[in-house]
Amino acid sequence: MEIGDRTLDNEFVMAPVKTGYGDAEGRVTDRIRDFYARRADHVGAITPEPLALDPSLRELPNQLRIDTDEAIPSLSTLTKTIHDGDAAAIAHLNHPGRMANPEIEGNVHHSASATSCERTGVTPERMDDDDIETAIDLFADAADRAERAGFDAIELQFGHGYLVAQFLSPAVNDRTDAYGGSQQARARFGLEVFAAVQAATDLPILVRLTADDGVEGGIDFETAQWLAGELEAHGVDTVHVTVGTICAKPPDFFQHMYAEKGRPWAYAGDLRDDLDVPVMAVGRINEFEDIETIREEDLADLIAVGRPLVADPDFVGKYLGVVEGPSRPCMACNDGCLGGVKSGEGLGCVINPAVGREADLRIEPAAETRAFAAVGGGPAGLSAAETLADRGHDVTLFEPDELGGQFHYAPFPPGKEPLRKGIEYFRERLEAIDLVEIRREPAAPADLADFDGAIVATGSEPMEPPIDGLDSVEPDGVEILDPERLPIEERVMVIGGGYVGLEAADALAAADNDVIVVELQSNLGGDMIDLEKGPLLERLGADDRVEINRETDLERVEDGRAVATRDGETIYWEAIDRYVLATGVSSDDQFAEAASDLDVPLYRVGDAETVGKAQDAIASGFEVARTL
Repeated sequence: MEIGDRTLDNEFVMAPVKTGYGDAEGRVTDRIRDFYARRADHVGAITPEPLALDPSLRELPNQLRIDTDEAIPSLSTLTKTIHDGDAAAIAHLNHPGRMANPEIEGNVHHSASATSCERTGVTPERMDDDDIETAIDLFADAADRAERAGFDAIELQFGHGYLVAQFLSPAVNDRTDAYGGSQQARARFGLEVFAAVQAATDLPILVRLTADDGVEGGIDFETAQWLAGELEAHGVDTVHVTVGTICAKPPDFFQHMYAEKGRPWAYAGDLRDDLDVPVMAVGRINEFEDIETIREEDLADLIAVGRPLVADPDFVGKYLGVVEGPSRPCMACNDGCLGGVKSGEGLGCVINPAVGREADLRIEPAAETRAFAAVGGGPAGLSAAETLADRGHDVTLFEPDELGGQFHYAPFPPGKEPLRKGIEYFRERLEAIDLVEIRREPAAPADLADFDGAIVATGSEPMEPPIDGLDSVEPDGVEILDPERLPIEERVMVIGGGYVGLEAADALAAADNDVIVVELQSNLGGDMIDLEKGPLLERLGADDRVEINRETDLERVEDGRAVATRDGETIYWEAIDRYVLATGVSSDDQFAEAASDLDVPLYRVGDAETVGKAQDAIASGFEVARTL
């Protein structure tokens, strides 16, 4: 496979994924080199995170920068790292326009027009001719620096709702000058960027464009088809096809589990039929079957894989058969990757605790192998059992119920089915390791007597708020999400509007129940990432069967009647068939306390130690087990 005159080892390209691993000056760090070194072995090329063209155009405070010649030595160390893994290095150049991060001091927001971004609320300044010329120069100068830093190709971001797409979209661009109005005029800015980059470098040029941004009156496939033809006529080397816009359609942009799988690949196939240059497909290509679909249906020449290589650096190697074992799956949740970047901690992963700490968190064989018990088969217990076995220890896992603990119920709400892959991965992995025995029975403290140590992963238990009569109505918990237990056509009150409460309401409404959500606080969704919270609240708000009550203090329940107060007024509900309790959990320490007198070291992990999310639990089990 070739990009321009560069021959790649295979058709797999790591897509650009923001890491947040740069230093305060946007320079390459050991952390970012270690991250890409671990992922360079089995792909044909790597496209590192987008390179900032100017410090006033950053999406992350520590985003890698290419705005001055001083960046070249630092970026050269990154291209060398990638080349050492026999992969080509592609520089991704992007001007965010109105999508520059509004929380970064000194950032500016320019665009084709003063059209506000739906996601951030930012209203940008309309660019004048000088602004346009400056932006074009930024692209050209960055391309020149990328070549001098050892990159093998340039990728220009023309899609995803960033600046070039803002000019191209009739829904954003309302100009009446030479850069607005007709399709040709709206494309003028992008084509001038392309020409300037062509003049600045001899490197092959890829263009990433949006085949359909999903916005009424925005960029549709016919527009993308025309633009791809124009780019081919101007000498583009590869067209990289995606969908969505970061302002209006974030789930499509991030290819979250809510997005329709395979849609970008189909568009890539349609464009490939029209073009004589290579086409690259991208978007939730996170299972081997996806690769087979793209290959068998001839949808693309190149296959871009991003977050699956975050979850498992050997994803491509395992597909190619050069690395053994099941692939650690990307579940398309965006919780660890996007959530970690937004939190400032840097790119992480729910199912892979070593992401971003590859050099520090290697799994080394144990100096002395021993026998451990793992009490509880939730995310923390499964992670600990896997890590202990990988280090050579014998592990006996006790779990009387379904593997996965509370996470067993995570795939049941609408759109969350991909989360099942996480549980299936651990089950498949542990069942294939001879050192692991899974006992489908509860553990008693006496069962631990012959072990050298025990992982206590007993999880959490629901917290009961002080509501009169709650015990008498015997509320359901998270288990209500199980399709076999989900009621149909009932009137259900969900007590608590956090993460679990909203997902329970969503599942109940989808099963034709009338749902009343009562939340004491003003905030809904708890620590759910905005990418999920926004669409979920929009869906619930548009459903006539769902009633959401914020800042409402539920005081009493009795049979089918509930009483609450809000703003000093008393509120009554009648004819309630069922209650669901979703007011949070606390650590379940009963087993640990009962076993505390044993002469066996106990190691609490996950919610049994500190209540958190699945990512916290998996990381907790991993980090404890790697030290034993």
